[in-house]
Amino acid sequence: MSRRAIFWVSVNGNDVTSGLSPYVTSIRIRDAAGLASDTATIDVEDSYGQLQLPEPGAAISIGLGWDGGAALVMFEGVVDDIGSTGGRGQGRMLSISAKSADTRGPLKEKQEKHKDETSFGAVATEWGQAAGLAEVVVHPDLAAIGRPWWGMQGESYLAWGTRHARELGATFKVMGPRAVFVPRSQGQSANGKPLQAIRAARGENLISWSLKPVLGRPAYGKFRINWFDDKQAKWKSEDVEAVDATVPAIATDRIAAATQAEAQQRAGSRRTEAEREGGGGTVTIDGEPAAQAEAECEVSGARPGIDGTYRIDVVEHSYSRSGGFTTTLTLKQPAGEAGNDTRSSQAATATKTTAATPKVQATRPAPITTKQNPYNGGWFGRI
Repeated sequence: MSRRAIFWVSVNGNDVTSGLSPYVTSIRIRDAAGLASDTATIDVEDSYGQLQLPEPGAAISIGLGWDGGAALVMFEGVVDDIGSTGGRGQGRMLSISAKSADTRGPLKEKQEKHKDETSFGAVATEWGQAAGLAEVVVHPDLAAIGRPWWGMQGESYLAWGTRHARELGATFKVMGPRAVFVPRSQGQSANGKPLQAIRAARGENLISWSLKPVLGRPAYGKFRINWFDDKQAKWKSEDVEAVDATVPAIATDRIAAATQAEAQQRAGSRRTEAEREGGGGTVTIDGEPAAQAEAECEVSGARPGIDGTYRIDVVEHSYSRSGGFTTTLTLKQPAGEAGNDTRSSQAATATKTTAATPKVQATRPAPITTKQNPYNGGWFGRI
């Protein structure tokens, strides 16, 4: 018995699901790690212009799920833009796009400010609230990081948060009125709890896959950040070895760090990112409301060397009136057996049974003469 996909939509706190249900043709939600804003799109049949347009900036929440279960809230944000398409003999369609970050307010204003001798958690919270956010949640491991100087140099809070997340090895997300900073590639939520792992198993929920568990280009054996020692008045460098330190290439950042501690943090972040980019691909599974960016995905049943654990980098949920509910996961950071076909050569090679091939005597047909050839003198007459 097939399951029926369901959805749930709220605008400005009002449940509008029943009014939308007869007209919605598709819903797409994109949750990406490392980006400041997630996106969502609702496509609506608008034959008679029967639906009232939502106002730009209206708060919107969207959930997807299966009949018999709850439709989990998978997107929170604001309406960003509204578009209408149509033409003679084509009907009319309405497309409602939303972002998790409200980029119409102070979040995108460029600022000039600084803080001395404080922690990242304190400055991220203070500047986030000044940018209009109701709450900023910083993972304890990141909140405790201290620097002698933090500065916002002609950049918005979105740009500042993205830059420091990259330096500290973190993921920065804005979801409606709140922002979060969590350690990158650790599979943890902002409160330190592990994210729910997702299974993609052939014969169960796995629809298709395209995976490359090993990529050679991102491989480096060492990551180096230069910094200037004021006390000794000379340049120094901090090196962090990669998981595979036998690779001869060294990755040196062109931008120097202000202190030794900052250099160590940035070099460690570069190592984490290179490990994450070491392989990956995509899998499409039956709609999974619990899938989140940064969680783990266990792939099984594809083949030895491909099966294993991967990190979810992007989650794309897709609901359609005709196609149901599917989830496409962009995966990175292969681990476990991914990339390692540990079978013995005898087990990996199937036994070949070759039947005797009958000998066939090839015979050349008698040549066609020009008299027999109706084209008389053409190519057929020269065989």
